[in-house]
Amino acid sequence: KLFAEFYRSDIILSSPIGLKMVTTKKDDDDEDEETPTDVDFLSSIDICLVTRSDVLLMQNWDHVNGVLDCLNQQPKQISDIDFSRVRNYFLEGQGAHWRQLILVSSFADPHILSTFRRHSKNVEGQLKIKKKIPSDKASICDVMVRVKQVFQRVTCQSVTEVGSSRLRYFSDHVLPKLMRLKQKHTLIYIQSYFDFVAVRNLLLKREVDFVSVTEYARISEVSRGRARFLQGRKDIMLYTGRAHFFLRHKIKGARHLIFFGLPEYPEFYPAVVNMLNEGLSDKVQEEEDDVSRMPMSSLALYSKFDAHQL
Repeated sequence: KLFAEFYRSDIILSSPIGLKMVTTKKDDDDEDEETPTDVDFLSSIDICLVTRSDVLLMQNWDHVNGVLDCLNQQPKQISDIDFSRVRNYFLEGQGAHWRQLILVSSFADPHILSTFRRHSKNVEGQLKIKKKIPSDKASICDVMVRVKQVFQRVTCQSVTEVGSSRLRYFSDHVLPKLMRLKQKHTLIYIQSYFDFVAVRNLLLKREVDFVSVTEYARISEVSRGRARFLQGRKDIMLYTGRAHFFLRHKIKGARHLIFFGLPEYPEFYPAVVNMLNEGLSDKVQEEEDDVSRMPMSSLALYSKFDAHQL
Protein backbone atom coordinates (compact mmCIF):
# COMPACT_ATOMS: atom_id res chain seq x y z
CA LYS A 1 0.00 0.00 0.00
CA LEU A 2 1.09 3.53 -0.68
CA PHE A 3 -0.58 4.74 2.48
CA ALA A 4 -1.81 3.52 5.84
CA GLU A 5 -4.30 4.75 8.41
CA PHE A 6 -3.32 7.72 10.55
CA TYR A 7 -2.52 5.74 13.70
CA ARG A 8 -0.05 3.47 11.86
CA SER A 9 1.65 6.20 9.84
CA ASP A 10 5.08 7.67 10.49
CA ILE A 11 4.61 10.62 8.10
CA ILE A 12 1.42 12.52 7.30
CA LEU A 13 1.29 14.52 4.06
CA SER A 14 -1.78 16.70 3.93
CA SER A 15 -3.17 20.11 3.12
CA PRO A 16 -4.59 22.23 5.94
CA ILE A 17 -8.12 22.01 4.57
CA GLY A 18 -7.76 18.23 4.23
CA LEU A 19 -6.77 17.80 7.88
CA LYS A 20 -9.48 20.21 8.97
CA MET A 21 -12.14 18.17 7.18
CA VAL A 22 -10.88 14.99 8.86
CA THR A 23 -10.63 16.44 12.37
CA THR A 24 -13.81 18.57 12.51
CA LYS A 25 -17.51 18.19 11.81
CA LYS A 26 -20.39 20.57 11.39
CA ASP A 27 -22.51 21.30 14.44
CA ASP A 28 -26.11 20.17 13.99
CA ASP A 29 -27.47 23.18 15.88
CA ASP A 30 -25.31 25.75 14.13
CA GLU A 31 -23.98 24.95 10.65
CA ASP A 32 -21.33 27.69 10.90
CA GLU A 33 -19.84 26.14 14.05
CA GLU A 34 -17.34 23.29 13.75
CA THR A 35 -16.47 20.93 16.59
CA PRO A 36 -13.29 18.81 16.71
CA THR A 37 -13.70 15.05 16.41
CA ASP A 38 -10.83 12.55 16.54
CA VAL A 39 -7.49 14.34 16.76
CA ASP A 40 -5.64 11.72 18.80
CA PHE A 41 -3.42 10.79 15.84
CA LEU A 42 -1.95 14.31 16.06
CA SER A 43 -1.03 13.99 19.73
CA SER A 44 2.45 12.55 19.13
CA ILE A 45 3.73 14.86 16.38
CA ASP A 46 7.47 15.49 16.77
CA ILE A 47 8.11 17.60 13.66
CA CYS A 48 5.58 19.83 11.92
CA LEU A 49 6.74 21.24 8.58
CA VAL A 50 4.57 23.85 6.85
CA THR A 51 5.96 24.42 3.36
CA ARG A 52 4.94 27.20 0.98
CA SER A 53 3.34 29.15 3.79
CA ASP A 54 3.00 32.14 1.47
CA VAL A 55 0.75 30.12 -0.85
CA LEU A 56 -1.37 28.90 2.05
CA LEU A 57 -1.68 32.51 3.17
CA MET A 58 -3.26 33.37 -0.18
CA GLN A 59 -5.87 30.65 0.40
CA ASN A 60 -7.12 30.58 4.01
CA TRP A 61 -4.62 30.92 6.84
CA ASP A 62 -7.27 30.08 9.44
CA HIS A 63 -7.07 26.44 8.35
CA VAL A 64 -3.36 26.37 9.24
CA ASN A 65 -4.02 27.84 12.69
CA GLY A 66 -6.83 25.36 13.22
CA VAL A 67 -4.60 22.37 12.47
CA LEU A 68 -1.77 23.67 14.66
CA ASP A 69 -4.24 24.06 17.55
CA CYS A 70 -4.96 20.33 17.35
CA LEU A 71 -1.32 19.22 17.66
CA ASN A 72 0.02 17.48 20.79
CA GLN A 73 -3.22 17.39 22.73
CA GLN A 74 -3.83 14.72 25.34
CA PRO A 75 -5.44 11.63 23.70
CA LYS A 76 -9.06 10.98 24.58
CA GLN A 77 -8.83 7.24 23.86
CA ILE A 78 -6.10 4.88 25.03
CA SER A 79 -6.88 1.81 22.94
CA ASP A 80 -3.98 0.11 21.13
CA ILE A 81 -1.37 2.22 22.96
CA ASP A 82 1.85 0.61 24.14
CA PHE A 83 2.72 2.87 27.10
CA SER A 84 6.19 1.37 27.36
CA ARG A 85 7.06 3.18 24.12
CA VAL A 86 5.48 6.52 25.03
CA ARG A 87 7.91 9.24 26.06
CA ASN A 88 7.43 10.76 29.48
CA TYR A 89 6.91 14.31 28.24
CA PHE A 90 3.94 13.12 26.18
CA LEU A 91 2.40 11.56 29.28
CA GLU A 92 2.91 14.84 31.14
CA GLY A 93 1.19 16.84 28.39
CA GLN A 94 4.44 18.60 27.40
CA GLY A 95 4.62 17.31 23.83
CA ALA A 96 4.24 20.78 22.32
CA HIS A 97 7.39 21.94 24.13
CA TRP A 98 9.45 19.24 22.41
CA ARG A 99 7.88 19.56 18.97
CA GLN A 100 9.76 21.27 16.15
CA LEU A 101 7.65 23.69 14.12
CA ILE A 102 9.15 24.75 10.78
CA LEU A 103 7.48 27.41 8.64
CA VAL A 104 8.89 28.03 5.16
CA SER A 105 7.81 31.12 3.24
CA SER A 106 9.14 33.22 0.38
CA PHE A 107 8.42 36.41 2.33
CA ALA A 108 7.84 37.51 5.90
CA ASP A 109 4.25 38.27 6.78
CA PRO A 110 2.75 39.37 10.12
CA HIS A 111 0.20 36.54 10.01
CA ILE A 112 2.90 33.91 9.49
CA LEU A 113 5.16 35.40 12.16
CA SER A 114 2.25 35.60 14.60
CA THR A 115 1.43 31.92 14.04
CA PHE A 116 5.07 30.99 14.55
CA ARG A 117 5.32 32.91 17.83
CA ARG A 118 2.05 31.43 19.07
CA HIS A 119 2.61 27.77 18.23
CA SER A 120 6.39 27.43 18.46
CA LYS A 121 6.79 26.39 22.10
CA ASN A 122 10.00 24.38 21.88
CA VAL A 123 12.16 24.45 24.99
CA GLU A 124 15.18 25.33 22.83
CA GLY A 125 13.55 28.59 21.76
CA GLN A 126 12.82 30.03 18.31
CA LEU A 127 15.03 30.70 15.31
CA LYS A 128 14.23 32.90 12.32
CA ILE A 129 16.36 32.78 9.18
CA LYS A 130 15.91 35.55 6.62
CA LYS A 131 17.57 35.95 3.27
CA LYS A 132 19.26 39.33 2.88
CA ILE A 133 18.62 41.01 -0.45
CA PRO A 134 21.27 43.49 -1.66
CA SER A 135 20.03 46.85 -2.86
CA ASP A 136 21.04 46.17 -6.46
CA LYS A 137 18.85 43.02 -6.47
CA ALA A 138 15.71 44.74 -5.12
CA SER A 139 12.50 44.22 -7.05
CA ILE A 140 12.21 47.92 -7.84
CA CYS A 141 15.25 47.52 -10.08
CA ASP A 142 13.09 45.41 -12.42
CA VAL A 143 10.81 48.32 -13.31
CA MET A 144 11.32 48.98 -17.02
CA VAL A 145 8.80 51.78 -17.51
CA ARG A 146 9.95 55.39 -17.24
CA VAL A 147 7.58 56.60 -14.54
CA LYS A 148 7.88 58.68 -11.40
CA GLN A 149 7.34 56.35 -8.43
CA VAL A 150 6.04 58.03 -5.27
CA PHE A 151 5.87 56.23 -1.91
CA GLN A 152 3.51 58.02 0.46
CA ARG A 153 3.64 57.12 4.14
CA VAL A 154 0.28 56.99 5.92
CA THR A 155 0.38 57.79 9.63
CA CYS A 156 -1.26 55.28 11.98
CA GLN A 157 -0.79 54.45 15.65
CA SER A 158 -1.43 50.69 15.76
CA VAL A 159 -1.58 47.76 13.38
CA THR A 160 -5.35 47.52 13.84
CA GLU A 161 -5.74 51.02 12.40
CA VAL A 162 -3.71 50.45 9.23
CA GLY A 163 -6.68 49.71 6.99
CA SER A 164 -8.85 52.55 8.26
CA SER A 165 -5.99 55.07 8.21
CA ARG A 166 -5.06 54.15 4.65
CA LEU A 167 -8.69 54.40 3.55
CA ARG A 168 -9.04 57.79 5.25
CA TYR A 169 -5.96 59.13 3.48
CA PHE A 170 -7.21 57.80 0.14
CA SER A 171 -10.63 59.36 0.72
CA ASP A 172 -9.30 62.76 1.83
CA HIS A 173 -6.29 63.29 -0.46
CA VAL A 174 -6.18 60.86 -3.40
CA LEU A 175 -9.78 60.37 -4.50
CA PRO A 176 -10.72 64.10 -4.56
CA LYS A 177 -7.79 64.77 -6.87
CA LEU A 178 -8.85 61.97 -9.21
CA MET A 179 -12.38 63.32 -9.36
CA ARG A 180 -11.26 66.92 -9.82
CA LEU A 181 -8.92 66.11 -12.71
CA LYS A 182 -11.32 63.51 -14.16
CA GLN A 183 -8.32 61.26 -14.49
CA LYS A 184 -8.81 58.25 -16.73
CA HIS A 185 -6.92 54.97 -17.08
CA THR A 186 -6.26 54.68 -13.34
CA LEU A 187 -5.47 51.23 -11.94
CA ILE A 188 -5.78 50.74 -8.17
CA TYR A 189 -3.99 47.65 -6.89
CA ILE A 190 -5.39 46.43 -3.55
CA GLN A 191 -3.61 43.62 -1.73
CA SER A 192 -6.30 42.71 0.81
CA TYR A 193 -9.84 41.74 -0.16
CA PHE A 194 -11.16 43.49 2.96
CA ASP A 195 -9.52 46.71 1.78
CA PHE A 196 -11.04 46.13 -1.65
CA VAL A 197 -14.54 45.99 -0.15
CA ALA A 198 -13.88 49.23 1.74
CA VAL A 199 -12.58 51.05 -1.37
CA ARG A 200 -15.40 49.69 -3.51
CA ASN A 201 -18.02 50.94 -1.05
CA LEU A 202 -16.30 54.33 -0.94
CA LEU A 203 -16.37 54.67 -4.74
CA LEU A 204 -20.01 53.61 -4.85
CA LYS A 205 -20.84 56.21 -2.20
CA ARG A 206 -19.03 58.94 -4.18
CA GLU A 207 -20.71 57.73 -7.41
CA VAL A 208 -17.40 57.11 -9.16
CA ASP A 209 -17.43 55.17 -12.43
CA PHE A 210 -15.22 52.09 -12.06
CA VAL A 211 -14.81 48.37 -12.77
CA SER A 212 -13.25 45.69 -10.60
CA VAL A 213 -11.24 42.52 -11.21
CA THR A 214 -11.29 40.11 -8.27
CA GLU A 215 -10.62 36.43 -7.67
CA TYR A 216 -14.36 35.85 -7.17
CA ALA A 217 -15.57 37.51 -10.40
CA ARG A 218 -16.81 35.44 -13.33
CA ILE A 219 -14.69 35.23 -16.47
CA SER A 220 -17.30 37.15 -18.45
CA GLU A 221 -17.33 39.97 -15.87
CA VAL A 222 -13.53 40.22 -15.92
CA SER A 223 -13.36 40.27 -19.72
CA ARG A 224 -16.10 42.88 -19.97
CA GLY A 225 -14.49 45.07 -17.30
CA ARG A 226 -11.02 44.87 -18.85
CA ALA A 227 -12.40 45.83 -22.28
CA ARG A 228 -14.28 48.84 -20.90
CA PHE A 229 -11.21 49.99 -18.99
CA LEU A 230 -8.98 49.69 -22.07
CA GLN A 231 -11.44 51.61 -24.22
CA GLY A 232 -11.68 54.41 -21.66
CA ARG A 233 -15.37 53.89 -20.92
CA LYS A 234 -14.46 53.25 -17.27
CA ASP A 235 -12.02 55.61 -15.60
CA ILE A 236 -10.88 53.42 -12.68
CA MET A 237 -10.18 49.72 -12.23
CA LEU A 238 -9.85 47.98 -8.86
CA TYR A 239 -7.48 45.01 -9.03
CA THR A 240 -6.98 42.69 -6.05
CA GLY A 241 -3.70 41.05 -5.09
CA ARG A 242 -5.19 37.56 -4.88
CA ALA A 243 -6.61 37.92 -8.39
CA HIS A 244 -3.12 38.70 -9.64
CA PHE A 245 -1.68 35.80 -7.64
CA PHE A 246 -4.08 33.19 -9.01
CA LEU A 247 -4.80 34.53 -12.51
CA ARG A 248 -1.82 36.81 -13.39
CA HIS A 249 -3.86 39.14 -15.57
CA LYS A 250 -1.95 41.54 -17.80
CA ILE A 251 -4.09 44.63 -17.46
CA LYS A 252 -4.08 46.89 -20.50
CA GLY A 253 -5.07 50.52 -20.66
CA ALA A 254 -3.49 51.82 -17.43
CA ARG A 255 -1.48 55.05 -17.33
CA HIS A 256 -1.80 55.84 -13.62
CA LEU A 257 -1.21 53.34 -10.85
CA ILE A 258 -2.13 53.48 -7.16
CA PHE A 259 -0.95 50.80 -4.71
CA PHE A 260 -3.45 50.67 -1.86
CA GLY A 261 -0.87 48.89 0.29
CA LEU A 262 2.29 47.23 -0.97
CA PRO A 263 2.17 43.74 -2.55
CA GLU A 264 3.22 40.77 -0.45
CA TYR A 265 5.32 39.23 -3.21
CA PRO A 266 8.21 41.54 -4.18
CA GLU A 267 8.05 40.51 -7.83
CA PHE A 268 4.45 41.73 -8.06
CA TYR A 269 5.49 45.38 -7.73
CA PRO A 270 7.56 45.60 -10.95
CA ALA A 271 5.10 43.30 -12.74
CA VAL A 272 2.20 45.68 -12.06
CA VAL A 273 4.20 48.87 -12.72
CA ASN A 274 5.40 47.48 -16.05
CA MET A 275 1.75 47.19 -17.12
CA LEU A 276 1.55 50.98 -17.47
CA ASN A 277 0.81 52.17 -21.01
CA GLU A 278 0.27 48.56 -22.07
CA GLY A 279 -2.19 48.31 -24.96
CA LEU A 280 -2.50 52.10 -25.44
CA SER A 281 -1.36 53.02 -28.92
CA ASP A 282 -0.24 56.52 -29.87
CA LYS A 283 -3.36 56.91 -32.02
CA VAL A 284 -5.66 56.20 -29.10
CA GLN A 285 -3.80 58.65 -26.87
CA GLU A 286 -3.99 61.39 -29.52
CA GLU A 287 -7.76 60.99 -29.78
CA GLU A 288 -8.26 61.57 -26.03
CA ASP A 289 -8.16 64.87 -24.18
CA ASP A 290 -5.17 66.45 -22.47
CA VAL A 291 -6.15 65.13 -19.04
CA SER A 292 -5.87 61.49 -20.09
CA ARG A 293 -2.49 62.20 -21.73
CA MET A 294 -0.91 63.35 -18.48
CA PRO A 295 2.50 61.84 -17.66
CA MET A 296 2.28 58.34 -16.23
CA SER A 297 2.33 58.12 -12.44
CA SER A 298 2.72 55.54 -9.70
CA LEU A 299 1.69 56.12 -6.09
CA ALA A 300 2.19 53.57 -3.29
CA LEU A 301 0.50 54.07 0.09
CA TYR A 302 2.30 52.41 2.99
CA SER A 303 2.63 52.65 6.75
CA LYS A 304 5.34 51.89 9.28
CA PHE A 305 3.84 48.43 9.70
CA ASP A 306 4.67 47.58 6.07
CA ALA A 307 8.34 47.10 6.88
CA HIS A 308 8.31 43.49 5.64
CA GLN A 309 6.99 44.52 2.21
CA LEU A 310 9.47 47.39 1.99
